[in-house]
Amino acid sequence: MLTKLTPDLIPAFTAACAHERVFGSRIMTALRTYGPEDARALFWLLLKDDSPAAALYLAGDVLVVSASPDADPAPIATLVRECGVREVDTNQDQCAALQGLLGGTTESSYYMVYRGGPVEEDFPDITPGNLAAVFSVLQRSHEYYRTHLRFEPWAEDLGQRLDTGLAELYQLELDGSVVATGSIASQDDECGVIAAVAVVPEHRHRGLGGRISRFLVKRILELGKTPRLISGYDEVAELYRQVGFEACGRWGELYL
Repeated sequence: MLTKLTPDLIPAFTAACAHERVFGSRIMTALRTYGPEDARALFWLLLKDDSPAAALYLAGDVLVVSASPDADPAPIATLVRECGVREVDTNQDQCAALQGLLGGTTESSYYMVYRGGPVEEDFPDITPGNLAAVFSVLQRSHEYYRTHLRFEPWAEDLGQRLDTGLAELYQLELDGSVVATGSIASQDDECGVIAAVAVVPEHRHRGLGGRISRFLVKRILELGKTPRLISGYDEVAELYRQVGFEACGRWGELYL
């Protein structure tokens, strides 16, 4: 049974967010940022035999799902149709099941968790990020950001999370120019999730992506939490392995 989130269901919803920590953290951060009554973020709880099977978060046309292995994809597919969802982010098995019901195309790569030791470096070249400068780096760094991000909604949502202290944004400067960025995109009680690590093309292959990743790991460890992330592509996972991350599952994106 799929139920719109109400305050009394938040404990069960929180339990469902723990099924998968990266997307679960994103969902919990959105709930703590907006609350269950804000129309900019919509939340549902999927129950199976009165147990929390999945937590769902819809912003715009993107649905994020933290699901147990036995979560029924059928009511999620119905919600996708009813709400005009264009992208679903979830674990690979749920993604494949939804594709079987809805069609579309998928991409997949690794969930990763940090298994390295403390980071002892100092990072004087990394400072809190300016939204406009960071957005420019993202736009220059990858086609995904050029096609999927518009500044106003991106800045509004990130600004909301920054104001709550559940996200942190950073930039790396070289010779007075912002050339790389990275963020702690979400947090829950167990982990901090690294996202949007990007370097402008003319400064790649100089170790800057690894440097800002190590900085973000250090910040999350200082918070007493476990660093986690999703690698955008399988080949990127190897770069994160060099930082100290290990694969711990696979995620999927369904595009409709």
